[in-house]
Amino acid sequence: MTRLPLWHHLQEVPADLGATAVTIGNFDGVHRGHRHILEQLQRQAEVRDIAPVAITFWPHPRHVMTGTVQPPLLTGHADRDRLLLLTGLRGVLDLEFTLEFAQHSPEEFVRIFLVEGLGARCVVLGEDALFGRANAGTIETMRELGQKYNFDVITVGEMGVDGEGTGRISSSRIRTALLEGDMRTATEGLGRRHTVTDVVHHGFRRGRELGFPTANLGPRPEGLIPADGVYAGFCTVTAQDPAHVGTAPLAGAPCTISIGTNPTFADDGTPRRTVEAYVHDDHDLELYGDTLRLEFVQRQRETVKFDSVDTLIAQMHEDVEVTRRTLALEPSRGEVTG
Repeated sequence: MTRLPLWHHLQEVPADLGATAVTIGNFDGVHRGHRHILEQLQRQAEVRDIAPVAITFWPHPRHVMTGTVQPPLLTGHADRDRLLLLTGLRGVLDLEFTLEFAQHSPEEFVRIFLVEGLGARCVVLGEDALFGRANAGTIETMRELGQKYNFDVITVGEMGVDGEGTGRISSSRIRTALLEGDMRTATEGLGRRHTVTDVVHHGFRRGRELGFPTANLGPRPEGLIPADGVYAGFCTVTAQDPAHVGTAPLAGAPCTISIGTNPTFADDGTPRRTVEAYVHDDHDLELYGDTLRLEFVQRQRETVKFDSVDTLIAQMHEDVEVTRRTLALEPSRGEVTG
C-alpha cells in the first residue's frame, strides 16, 4: 500500500524530495480560492522542475491563540488534508500548532521549515499572507527573506466567485452560507459539495419505527453542520466496520438528510441536535460502526414540529420525493472536487 505524502514532522520528509515550491496556509475548506493558489504553485513547480508542497497547521492557529473553537471549521483535520492531497501536491507538511510553535519569528519559521526543512526554491502566497510570531511577517518580509535565502516569491491575487475579482471567495463567506442553509452559495465557493463525516452511531430508532430507518452521525462530526432543516444529498461509506467487510459499501447513494432536534418528539427528553440520513430504497442496511460521508446538495425545508406522527410520516414521504427530483438534476453521483 502506497503511503500518502502527508508529514507531521520535518524528519518525515523524504530525503530524496529535492528542491520544492512551497505555499503556506490553514486551507479550511480547501475552497476554490485555495485551489487557485495551489494551481499557481503547481505551475511554478512545473516550470522549475521541483516538487509542489503545502505547509499547513492543526489545530487552527486562531483556536490555539484565543483558547476557543471559533470560528467553527468547514472541514475536519483528516478531510482537510485529504482534499489538499487530492489537488496533486507532492506532499503536505501538516504541523502541530502550539503556543510554543507560535513563538517562531518570521525568519526562524522560514529558515527552519522552508529553507532547511523543504529546500524551498519558490514560495507562492496570497497578497495578504501573514506568518511568524504575532503575524509579524508580511509578503514584503517574505520577499526580503527570499533574497537572503535564495528563493523566488510569487504572489497570487484573490479569486472571485465569478473566477475573476468579483465577490471574494473566503472560508468565512462559505461558513455564513452553510449556517444559513444556503447550499448554492456554499457549493459555488467550495467548488464541490459540502461534506460532513462521522462514524454511524445508534440513535433513538424512531426513523425505523416510522418506516424511514436513518444512519445517525455522532454529536461532533468532521465538517461544519449546516443550518437545521431537511436536505437532499448523497452518502458514501469511506471506512467499514470490520464486521461489515465483505459487503459492498455505499458509494454516492441518494439520501434525505435531516438536521435538528426532532421537535415533534421534544417531550421525550432533553432535545439533542442530530444529523441523520435516510438512504433511499434500502431498509436492510447495517451501517453501525461504518464511517459515513454525507454530501449536501440542497436545503428543502426548515425543521418544524408536527401535530401528529401521521402528519410527520406524510411529510417524510414528500421529503423523499422532493429529494428524488432534486438529485435527478445533479450532473454526477459522488463528491465533486473540481
